[in-house]
Amino acid sequence: MPRWLHGSSLRSWIMKELVGGTSNKQNWKGLGIAFIVITIICLFIAGAVLLTIQRITIHHELLTISEQDIFNIKIPKPWNGTWISNKSFSYLDTNDSIWIYDCDTLKEELLFKRDIIQQENIGYGIVSPSARYILVPIRKEKIRPYYTEYQYELYEKSKKIAPITFSDDQKISLSSVLYSHSDHLFAFIHNFDVYVYDINQKTSYRVTSDGNRDTIHNGLVEWNYEYEIFNQNILLFWSPNDNYLAFIKINLTKLPKNHYLKYDLTLENDDQYSIPYPKYNDPLPLLDVYIFNIKSRKIISVPRPIEYGKLKKSNVYIYHVVWCGDTCLSIVYGNRTQNSSIIQLYEILNDKIILKSKFIEETRKSFLLSRFLKPYFSSDGTYAYIIRFDPLNIGKPIQKAFPHVVQIQFNQTYPQINAKSPEEINADEIIHVNNFGQVYFTGSRHNDSLEKQFYRWTYLNSKSEIECLSCNESCGYANAQFSLSNGTYYILQCFGPSIPYSTLYNRNEKLALINDNEPFREWANKRLMPYVEYFSVPLDEKNTVGNGMIILPPKYNPNVTVISYPGIVMINDRLSDQRVNKKYVVPLTEFIQVIHDNISIVIFDSHGSTGQDESYLKNNFQDWFERQYEDYIKLVKYENKR
Repeated sequence: MPRWLHGSSLRSWIMKELVGGTSNKQNWKGLGIAFIVITIICLFIAGAVLLTIQRITIHHELLTISEQDIFNIKIPKPWNGTWISNKSFSYLDTNDSIWIYDCDTLKEELLFKRDIIQQENIGYGIVSPSARYILVPIRKEKIRPYYTEYQYELYEKSKKIAPITFSDDQKISLSSVLYSHSDHLFAFIHNFDVYVYDINQKTSYRVTSDGNRDTIHNGLVEWNYEYEIFNQNILLFWSPNDNYLAFIKINLTKLPKNHYLKYDLTLENDDQYSIPYPKYNDPLPLLDVYIFNIKSRKIISVPRPIEYGKLKKSNVYIYHVVWCGDTCLSIVYGNRTQNSSIIQLYEILNDKIILKSKFIEETRKSFLLSRFLKPYFSSDGTYAYIIRFDPLNIGKPIQKAFPHVVQIQFNQTYPQINAKSPEEINADEIIHVNNFGQVYFTGSRHNDSLEKQFYRWTYLNSKSEIECLSCNESCGYANAQFSLSNGTYYILQCFGPSIPYSTLYNRNEKLALINDNEPFREWANKRLMPYVEYFSVPLDEKNTVGNGMIILPPKYNPNVTVISYPGIVMINDRLSDQRVNKKYVVPLTEFIQVIHDNISIVIFDSHGSTGQDESYLKNNFQDWFERQYEDYIKLVKYENKR
């Protein structure tokens, strides 16, 4: 018989063999052929059984996720380094000792061993730009919502220099610390006042004296309203040459408050406390920017935009303070209705502030994202880059607005938009602008907001080019952090869909794998994990798409419909929020429920959740509720067909 015969060929060969020869030969040939056929069939059955046993054995060898895993799991960590210069970053090891990584040599060096101070770790050390000095927290004082107060000691490598004290050697607690670009100066906040510490003289001097927890906050965010505007807790900004220190003053004097009682059995009387609580149309905190001259010790007040002169002073927001040169400062203002913003450029001359130019941005979208408004300047200060919504026609009757990076030319009387990034990419956040005018940002393609990739946009001589720097890394959700100053190096962080990892790059090539989360990878490989699938559902005629994620049991049958499994549906309708994306997540509580109860869980981003439908952001409550209901029905119909 030929080596390989299948189907009709096998049957025809058998018939030919049986037709020829004597009856005895036919009988023996028939028995032989029957034996061969039976043997082949048995081998197929044995192979199938073996594969099934192996699959079951593999499943039995894997551990089922338990409730105890919620407490014991070491979740995958992002890159835990901090850039301290153009070529180096500091990081903590598992023993809380501080290391320095030199990107030029790709070598690491132990800078400070935790057991030097003979105590458990209570906070992160702060390393100077040249890694010569370290501020080491030695005592935790108070924990606040957006910062923690510590007492610090100053070390030079492993040698203790001095504790951080006042001139009378009284130890002080620091609410926040910001190093200058050089080694010998850093600014800090104590009791809501700004101070500057001179390491060469081992002493500090006071910049402000009106700080108070209830009335004036200098350079520090204390409560949620402030944090929602600034998205950072330290409001201090060193100039590139360290000659000036800008800070934001927050005046709460006219702010309405709510009063509460703190019930404490250790106190004889219940302690009363209050928190700022402005309601609709109530006064908001008064925000102003000041500049401190390090040499003359003078404070300069920065004037507000005259365009907002008719508004109540408390109805003016300050989103960003960005230095665009040694004596050039930019401030981004906005109004309370959040449909207008102004970028003002100031020049400092002989301790006076001069307004150089301004760029006014108005939008019909009454919801501005703070990260979109932050300007990133070219090295000569000629151009600034921000993200703005640009209208895009989708067919004749449909027009939607998508975010793109735009280039603003400031070296003219009336700054104007000079160029914008390619329309096929929706921008999410600008990360860095290098000395060659190349813009690095994160974004996603139209109708693919599940992913977030890392792009480089080059605009030169009226030619626009864009390159994806993370798409070749099998990465669906990426971000990056550049080294200080020139941004010679950057850490590319891949957050999913696989287990996160971080890689070091220079401008041209990949240099080293920095973190691959190996401990978690080993843990996950030993666990029986659910299946996670992504899907998209068209929601309306405007090409609005709702993205969903379904978590299925590890042994689910792909040949049955998803609706065959009992399911829980969770719809996310928070405006401009996105829960479903390609970022790696370990929702252990959902995983445990899926595995133990053999059910499915669907998480779905509906209208407005990813900011796709800008008109939806201005709908009234009734329209909003009706749209949620419609989205839910469309989701159920979609799942019923799967």
